[in-house]
Amino acid sequence: MSVNLLEELKKRLDLPDIKKVDPNSQQVEVKTEKEKEFRLTQAIVPAAVAGVYDCARSEKGLAFLAGNDTPPDWLTLFFGNNADGVLKNLENYTGNSAESIRTHFNSVSAEAVKILREHAAGEDRQASIRNIAGMQRKLFLPYLPAELHIGALLEDETMDDRMNKMEGPVSGFMHRVENIFGRESRDEANKKRDAKM
Repeated sequence: MSVNLLEELKKRLDLPDIKKVDPNSQQVEVKTEKEKEFRLTQAIVPAAVAGVYDCARSEKGLAFLAGNDTPPDWLTLFFGNNADGVLKNLENYTGNSAESIRTHFNSVSAEAVKILREHAAGEDRQASIRNIAGMQRKLFLPYLPAELHIGALLEDETMDDRMNKMEGPVSGFMHRVENIFGRESRDEANKKRDAKM
């Protein structure tokens, strides 16, 4: 079953609209004071979905997502030793306190995992979760502010690459080519990720 975690989170948590990042400037266009107030949501929701996506790429992470456990700190589970770096980048981007960010991040992440578990059907729950989480990449990347450096902190530099935020027929073709030739390096990265968990 296909689900857009960004849209589901927006509905369930009654969140404001999240704007796409301009692929040329790598900035989220903010025109009004009201929009500036939503920087916390703009940063945390795509970052949390990126964390879910990355967690589902490793066998240990996938097993955790498919289980029924809830960690006390999703930020640490998703980003491991880089959690403090993510927290600092979120503080710099949003202007909010670390405590507020951690609370909001954990709330959004818990709901994202709840949605994922609800939509994972069938006998092979892990395969279903991997499928759903894998489809999220193209959905969250256009909204993920490059200033957060989430890709670097997840050791997936392509997340921060402006090419991944571009859309259209040529960009779509290039993304398909990248998926074909990048498969082996992703498998190696997943093995390294499993070893860290």
